[in-house]
Amino acid sequence: MAKSDQKKELELHPDAWERFERAAGVVAKSPPQHRVAKKKKVAAKKKKSAAKK
Repeated sequence: MAKSDQKKELELHPDAWERFERAAGVVAKSPPQHRVAKKKKVAAKKKKSAAKK
């Protein structure tokens, strides 16, 4: 396997940190997008004593 050149450095835009902070703030303030509220099930209670008689 060929190793990637480790001498390469990442180039960052001058405003990269500000853009990151803005994006992180937007995501933190937004509500969950992937969850759907579960429907509550109303279970009918059966009396065991009435079923025996």
